[in-house]
Amino acid sequence: MLLLSLSLINACATRREIVDFKKDSFYLRSQVDSLRVGQRSLNLAIRKLQAQTEQNAESTAKFRADVQTQLNQLTAQTQLLNDRLEDTGRRISNLPAKLYSSVSPSPAAATNNGTSLADTSRDERLRQLPGSLRLCESAYQDFIKGHYALAREGFMQYLRLLPEGEMANYAQYWIGESYYAQQQFEQAIQTFQTVIDKYPNSDKVPAAMLKLAYSKLALGQKTAGKESLETLIRRFPQTNEAKLARSRLQELK
Repeated sequence: MLLLSLSLINACATRREIVDFKKDSFYLRSQVDSLRVGQRSLNLAIRKLQAQTEQNAESTAKFRADVQTQLNQLTAQTQLLNDRLEDTGRRISNLPAKLYSSVSPSPAAATNNGTSLADTSRDERLRQLPGSLRLCESAYQDFIKGHYALAREGFMQYLRLLPEGEMANYAQYWIGESYYAQQQFEQAIQTFQTVIDKYPNSDKVPAAMLKLAYSKLALGQKTAGKESLETLIRRFPQTNEAKLARSRLQELK
């Protein structure tokens, strides 16, 4: 009887242990499953974070590239404005002085009731200029006012009338300046090169060489632009244009 009771007790204990083991196993499996779900969620979150990080990196890189592009454009525009400011003094006085000095007044024009030509008004002096020179001066004044296309047509008309005239080299140069002012650099390069080739003894050659180099640089032709600046310095080392060329080369280093 005792043995039977012990057997029953052992059997009951074993069943409880089995039940407890099953409960523990179920609990453990539940925990493992929960951990696996959590791990999958974590992996998904990590992948999303990585994707977002890569996207942010691409956006940052694109933003930096856009900013750099805009900065380069502003730098180029600023340089163009600086170039034009540097030339303003020469533009104002260069051509008119040449025009007036190229005209020898007649004895009748030299005096006007005892008043010398130097004392007459600018308009009066313009009226005393030959028609072709008045045309060139008028075109120059249009240029000063920013009427570049109109000025260009005036200089071209002068060249059509007097292709070998004494002001032809100046007219050709200012045609190039009108193109440069409107950022038509391809046309400016061709025109400035014509000044250099056709009028090698003109006092506008250094300025034409400088603007030729500037035009090449504005088009992104850095090597060609630097070579033109170096050529200018070698040929006309003592000129103001050579000084500007040296400064620009320093900036390009």
